[in-house]
Amino acid sequence: MYLAYARNKHACVLEQPDGSLLARAAVEEDFFAARVEITVGVPGLEILAVNAAIERCFHERCRRALAPAAGIAGLRIGPGIIKLVNHTTGGTAGCPRLADLILECCDQVILRFTLDPLKQILDKKGEEMIAAYKEFLSQNPRLLDSCIAFAPDSPLREGLDLEEL
Repeated sequence: MYLAYARNKHACVLEQPDGSLLARAAVEEDFFAARVEITVGVPGLEILAVNAAIERCFHERCRRALAPAAGIAGLRIGPGIIKLVNHTTGGTAGCPRLADLILECCDQVILRFTLDPLKQILDKKGEEMIAAYKEFLSQNPRLLDSCIAFAPDSPLREGLDLEEL
């Protein structure tokens, strides 16, 4: 027996004329198709609006999760957002796949602000690169413990006063 399965996922972030950001994430597969758009205010990263739609799903609870998804408006993208989105939209009574799309939008917003500085750091060498990483980390404390490079025993964290962050 031959099984066929296809999945396409797309995510992006667009700058709006008013200075806000519009983050979009969509998934299209054989059994599930949905899209999410969130508008985020800058510089506070407050979610101003949520627009979600499900074209195809395998559980009716996913459609019921659309109304609570709008309730994440007013939250800020930062510490605790994963737990709040999963509690509001995901979980056993909600739709974890819809929550994943919302979190993908949040990731796109974060990448919008971290990708260019990281590219600039990669142009540096040796001690200059380590100093640039330390400066970047002090400006972005949410990245602490987010990966092995920013783990507690990483040389990139040496000399950083974490009490100030």
